[in-house]
Amino acid sequence: MNAREYIDKYGKEKAEAVAKAAGTNMAYFSQLAAGFRRPSVKLAQRLVDASGGELGFVELLTNEVA
Repeated sequence: MNAREYIDKYGKEKAEAVAKAAGTNMAYFSQLAAGFRRPSVKLAQRLVDASGGELGFVELLTNEVA
């Protein structure tokens, strides 16, 4: 799932916790969700890990639903 789907499914509070655990903040995560930014490969992997695999690596990097 991509960042937008994650926020829609789990809410901003949980998305903020994932962002913080991955070493970023909710403002940046929101930019990912809106399609204004794309994460680095390292950040994408940290987000996947912080979400317990709920976020998709490819979806984060391409901002597409696989």
